[in-house]
Amino acid sequence: MKQGSFFEKKIKPLLQHKVFSLVLLYLAMVVIFTVWALIRKTNFLTWPVFRNILNSLVVSSFLTMGAGCLLIAGHIDLSQAAIGAFGSMVLATAIKGWGLPWFVGVILALCLCAVFGLINAVLVTKLRFPSFIGTLAMASMVKGLMYLFSSLGNNGLAANVNFINKTVSFIGSGSIGPIPFGVIVMAIFFIVYGLIISKTAFGMKVTLMGGSPVAATLAGINANGIMTLLFVNSAVLGGVAGVFNCARLSQGALTALTTNQFTGLTAAILGGISFGGGGGGAGGVCVGPPVLNTFQIGMGIVGVNPFWVNVFSGLLLLIALAFDFLSQQRQKKALAH
Repeated sequence: MKQGSFFEKKIKPLLQHKVFSLVLLYLAMVVIFTVWALIRKTNFLTWPVFRNILNSLVVSSFLTMGAGCLLIAGHIDLSQAAIGAFGSMVLATAIKGWGLPWFVGVILALCLCAVFGLINAVLVTKLRFPSFIGTLAMASMVKGLMYLFSSLGNNGLAANVNFINKTVSFIGSGSIGPIPFGVIVMAIFFIVYGLIISKTAFGMKVTLMGGSPVAATLAGINANGIMTLLFVNSAVLGGVAGVFNCARLSQGALTALTTNQFTGLTAAILGGISFGGGGGGAGGVCVGPPVLNTFQIGMGIVGVNPFWVNVFSGLLLLIALAFDFLSQQRQKKALAH
């Protein structure tokens, strides 16, 4: 009787959890790519490949944390990558063009990103734009402003900004022992955000806002204030992703994060965060990026054409959205009965 009770209370919920399914999916993916690589006479399960996956996780994980928090609250941010790219350009220009210390450049970049996030919040909370439309317009404007900014003092020509700074290079490519520095920072952020979302009153309010906006209003939750915080947070985390991308390349690139426009959203939804809001948590945010990045790097190692990798990444997002839709429909039917 006790064994049955222990299974029902402890084991069964674990087996039914979305994160457990994702872990199984990840392990299956590793096995498939390992065998596939051996067939193609190359290696997948090696430390250099694993390190490459870890390094690639840094940028996508910060994007996922920002996008995931907004998704839980029932909103979306399509300007994250563009804002992060502008932040990286500001950092590179501050070091190379203005001769400022690297940490001042980082602060300026993140402050600029926060301003863009605040504008997003105003568009959504005050002007009542749908977040999809408001942030899509912001992405286009920020990208144009970045090109204008990079052309200043360069005869009107937009260009990448290269620089040399040992500290910044260490942030992007350095290691503490065998572990990349960026991965350590990423892990700390995951722990902090995980605790905020799952263990604090603020996290409960965010989830309630996404699951039932009416109930959140009746409960006296300051929805506009929380949404402002979340949009600023999303933009700043996009800026952090841009800083790490810039530090790794030692360059403020016009094309920075171009391929990451939907990375945060895709990884968050893959991690089990509901596209409609109110569902998901820190566990999914932690597992989503490794699934997506391992898939993309694994496809490259086995020799799949990069254009097909983009196609299959899009299919992954479609599948994740389909499962999310079916899950929501099951929940509605269960509540109806």
